Amino acid sequence: MKFLVKFVAIALCFCLASCQTIDDCPPGVPRDSHLAVFKGACYQFVTSYQRTHAEARQNCESQGGTLALVKTAEVQNYLYNALTYSYRDYHDKFWIGLNDIDKEQEFKWEDGAQLTYSNWGRPPFSDSYDCVLMDLELDGQWTEYPCETSHFLFLTFHERHPYICQYSLVHQHDASTSTTVVSIETTHVTPQPDTLETNSIETYSTVTDTAETGSITELTTAETDSDTTATTITTAVTGNTDTTVLIISNSCPAFSCDLDCGMDGFQKNETTGCSLCQCSV
Repeated sequence: MKFLVKFVAIALCFCLASCQTIDDCPPGVPRDSHLAVFKGACYQFVTSYQRTHAEARQNCESQGGTLALVKTAEVQNYLYNALTYSYRDYHDKFWIGLNDIDKEQEFKWEDGAQLTYSNWGRPPFSDSYDCVLMDLELDGQWTEYPCETSHFLFLTFHERHPYICQYSLVHQHDASTSTTVVSIETTHVTPQPDTLETNSIETYSTVTDTAETGSITELTTAETDSDTTATTITTAVTGNTDTTVLIISNSCPAFSCDLDCGMDGFQKNETTGCSLCQCSV
């Protein structure tokens, strides 16, 4: 039994960490083929609309997100492959959440993080270019562009391009991160002679809790020299609570009876399974 409980606990932890779908994205983001989940974040590939950097940024922020934060090569490769293989786009340039608007040549992500990983195709060089595009014609490498308008001779062009929004995962029924945990506790006790009867107790509880954090924090298995075996999974969940608990248990109170039923034994309650102070017939 204890090995089964360990297996269930490990499988549950794996599922909680990896079973993420677009249903875990913010509720206001459209659920369509342009929404995907990767490495704990939701990405919305806005390929059908072209906007300036400010317009694209505002659109992402209006739904609780930012322009894509491409902080690792793994995310860069995922976004580029999604655009080229899933959406068959090989020529466009996509706004991402990197710029040096505040201070020239000091690039920061929209969440304030400093630039550590980069994928420049054309190194930034112009003081009038402050925003960054992922250029699919350059195999997804980055290019610095004017954020709003560019000029050629006497002509002015609005720099409107498609873009990628990024959102934090949330549970589908709550605006804060939530966790589902299962707590399984099994206890078997063998009564000793001349002692009060204690039936074996099996309790299975499923807890769905809305919380800022929640995780399985301890898995212990304890055995004593007697016939008592206890296996426990304990959980710690903190944050706001909105809890639904289902508990199915089978436990009997301490049993004491003056009747001597000999080999016949005592009758059992058909509903609870507990002993009655009546001899079996």
